[in-house]
Amino acid sequence: MSNLRIFFSSAIFSFRAQFSWLNPPMWLTLKFVLGLSQMAFFVFVGQYIAQGQGQDPSKIVETIRYIAIGNALQTVAWNTVFSVINITGHDKWDGTLPLLLATPASRLPIFIGRAMLHVLDGMLSVAINFVFAIFLFGVNLGNADLLALTIAVILTAFTMAGFGLLIGGFSFYFRDPMVLANIFTFILLIFCGVNFAVDQLPGPLQPVSWAFPLTYGINAAREAIDGKSLIAISPWLGLELIVGLVSILIGYIFFRSFERVARKTGRLEAV
Repeated sequence: MSNLRIFFSSAIFSFRAQFSWLNPPMWLTLKFVLGLSQMAFFVFVGQYIAQGQGQDPSKIVETIRYIAIGNALQTVAWNTVFSVINITGHDKWDGTLPLLLATPASRLPIFIGRAMLHVLDGMLSVAINFVFAIFLFGVNLGNADLLALTIAVILTAFTMAGFGLLIGGFSFYFRDPMVLANIFTFILLIFCGVNFAVDQLPGPLQPVSWAFPLTYGINAAREAIDGKSLIAISPWLGLELIVGLVSILIGYIFFRSFERVARKTGRLEAV
């Protein structure tokens, strides 16, 4: 019960603290502008390339659909990776990290709890961007298995938060986690099948794609939109869950290891 209470209190106070500097109008702008801008950019680039290659109209439509779906799913990374990585960074810059680590509470529910509302926020981002994909870029969900798609989105949000916690462990030691947040957020665009299939990457790089939960989540969501059932996409979801749990485990080990190193070297308060 104690860990559960820590989990929920960490989640609530983390989100309240976020809005001490991020006001609702700015939050709404991020929800409705960032994802749409990203999706439109890659859709128009993909459409231009497809037309330049002389592809027939049906292939161009399929290219637009592929890119729009991938970017709708990828927007979850802005919340579950970028925001989660910066949780510790904000504590460091605000001078509250030493106070947080001085508490006798278990680290695991603290940091997982602080990531959870970013998971919910990420799912909202995906829902908003699917609306853009449907009404602006012609993505048809008429054949979709909505239950399978919903489960794929939820699981992707949770597992990507685990990946964010993994990378966030470095925040104890490194001065500015924003650098890591930017690097890994954009790495996901390259390796996770967002704008092009994983098999179009150079052979030696393709195995890297399967280290990210987002790769499995996007594949599962595409198949659910094509009409496959929850049972049919369960292999993708199972692999995604395994990778996500491994990320959380390694992330927790990183948190503890870098916390000890940061205490010894004075990096907890280095900004």
